Amino acid sequence: MAVASFQNPPLHAEDFTVTKFDDGAAKAAFGNQLLAFIAEDFPRKRFTLKFYRVLCQHFGMIAHYDVHGFWAEYFTSTADKLRFLEELTAHPCWGSPAFTFSDLERAVIARLRSAGLVARLRATLARETEAGERALLNRLQARYQPEKALVAELSRPRAADWASDQPSLF
Repeated sequence: MAVASFQNPPLHAEDFTVTKFDDGAAKAAFGNQLLAFIAEDFPRKRFTLKFYRVLCQHFGMIAHYDVHGFWAEYFTSTADKLRFLEELTAHPCWGSPAFTFSDLERAVIARLRSAGLVARLRATLARETEAGERALLNRLQARYQPEKALVAELSRPRAADWASDQPSLF
């Protein structure tokens, strides 16, 4: 998997304030893990219990009932993923970095905003929706108006193309 530009350079421990419970290395490691999770289109294999326990405490997220409820809420469809990114990038990063992850939150949000990921995923959702609607229209026309010409169908976007800086060669 290619590294997306918003993952570079990796986050470093010295860029983050130590808290009572976490050092700068823990903040940087979580930030890098979150950026990789987003860059790879939110793969289930990266959504570990340890990752969930940190994520649900930051960016204004709530724990839901458990890891499975959080997953179902934010990562099972393109629309859910878009809502996750919109909520994450809109978070105001409250608190002092000496007591919170607000310094890490600001760094991650700045990278995601500068990469335009919300707009990219929004465009992917629009294309996905249009492709589905065109396919449905063709099925309905074939059934109820077979004399009408079919509309041109769009190919559905590939899963992680929206997060990549390089367009697909295929």
